[in-house]
Amino acid sequence: MSDLSSQPGQTLSHYYRDIRSSPARTGLAVVVLVAIATLVVLGIRFVALQNRSLALLNWLNLFLIPLVLIVAAVWLTQAWRRTQFEIARQRDERAMIEAYYDRLTSLLLERNLRQADPDDEVARAARAHTLTLLRELDGQARGQVVRFLYESALLNADHPAVDLQSAQLSATDLTRVQMSGVNLRNVDLREAQLVEATMPASDLRHAHLQGADLTRADLSESYLRGASLQAANLMGARLHGAILTKASLAGANLREADLSDANLSGVNLTRADLTGANLKGARLNGADLTEATLNGADVSLANLNKAILRDTQGAQADFSGANLAGATLIRAQLTGAVLGAAILSEADLSEAELRDANLNLANLRGATLNGTILVGANLRDAILGRVILSGADLTGCDLSRANLSIANLSRAILNRANLEEAGLSGADLRAAQLKGATLRGAILRGAILGDADLSRADLTKANLRWANLNNANLTGADLTEVDLTDAEVSPQILAKARSLSKVERADSVQPHDVTPAAVNATQPEGPFPSLRTPTYQRPSTGKAREAKGTEPRPESEGKSGPLKP
Repeated sequence: MSDLSSQPGQTLSHYYRDIRSSPARTGLAVVVLVAIATLVVLGIRFVALQNRSLALLNWLNLFLIPLVLIVAAVWLTQAWRRTQFEIARQRDERAMIEAYYDRLTSLLLERNLRQADPDDEVARAARAHTLTLLRELDGQARGQVVRFLYESALLNADHPAVDLQSAQLSATDLTRVQMSGVNLRNVDLREAQLVEATMPASDLRHAHLQGADLTRADLSESYLRGASLQAANLMGARLHGAILTKASLAGANLREADLSDANLSGVNLTRADLTGANLKGARLNGADLTEATLNGADVSLANLNKAILRDTQGAQADFSGANLAGATLIRAQLTGAVLGAAILSEADLSEAELRDANLNLANLRGATLNGTILVGANLRDAILGRVILSGADLTGCDLSRANLSIANLSRAILNRANLEEAGLSGADLRAAQLKGATLRGAILRGAILGDADLSRADLTKANLRWANLNNANLTGADLTEVDLTDAEVSPQILAKARSLSKVERADSVQPHDVTPAAVNATQPEGPFPSLRTPTYQRPSTGKAREAKGTEPRPESEGKSGPLKP
């Protein structure tokens, strides 16, 4: 709100400076003001005549008209003085610039300034003359000096003959300047005008560019380490391959900017506007994007390892293939975002909104998603082992073939979710809501489903071996061909299911398991004997048994047929 309220004042100040900078504009403004005052006086006189108020006309003639004339005279006098002062100042500036040009030309021709080292006397003299002059000039004149230095090959990025470090270039006008490979390291460019400037491969390390206008500027492959760009306007700027490590872009406008393959490690991008920006392949590890706007941005294949995206707006953003391992995305708004094949292991997405997001093949192992909204999200084939989804809303979510082993889904909402062939071994689904969910062929070995609501759920061919279904609601559930071996569930709970047919699958039997088929049918009732691994032998012929002196196997043994070696 403070930024919005300050805009009208800044606009009026800008207009005032423009009027004062030109004598013609000052004279025109005076004429307009006098005309307005005259119209006001005439309007008052007209109203007075219509109302036949002689007293008002008398007061108007005695005081108001002379007062207006006096104010106009004073204004005209002050405007004339300011105009004369501005003309004198511009004349002095031109004289200083001409003298400076002559001095630098002499150093170039007579002292070989272009080849001088920074510590040489001639280079020091040129630097002293330049810094002294820049402090006396306005923004437009400073731009002329910088252009002269660049065109004289004195500001090369690799070997600047005139070092402008700490130079005063605030409000400098460099609009549409062509200066590739320029050295402006540690220069003060606050509120500078660099609209559509072409400055690729330039050295701008630790430059002060707060509030600068870099709209559609070309700074591709430039070195901006530690630069200050707070509240700068970089809309549509080209920063492809630029190095911005440890730079500050807080509150900067980067809409539609090209930051592909840029190095933004540790950059401060809090409250920055990156709507529609291109960040493909960018390095943003450890960057701070708190409250930043990334709506519609392309962040695919970017490295955001341990980055901070707290309260970030990223609707419809493309994070496919991005590395967000250990990143903080608490309360991030990522509705409709694309995170296919993204790495989000150990990331914190608590209370984030990922409604209708695409997380196909994403790796979320060990991630925290407490209270996260994933309604309608696509998590097909995603890796969600040991993930924490307690209290998360996954209504209508597609989790088919997802790996959710040992995941914490307690109190999660999975109504109408698709969990077909999902791996939920050892998952905690206590008090989870799975109304109408599809769990066909799901692996729920050892899963905890106590107090879970599985009403009208489809559990056809699901593996619930060793699962805990105490107090679960199976009303109307489809339990066709379900493996309930050693599951903790009461007959009363199973009776509420719509259909029930138990099955014991060989593919689900572990080496240490003993199936009922392996137990002797003639075994008397009572406790089972101690478990031991059975030893199977190839059946021998009758003659061989007689030769060995062994007795034939009982009829009850091996009813399921001999096992092949």
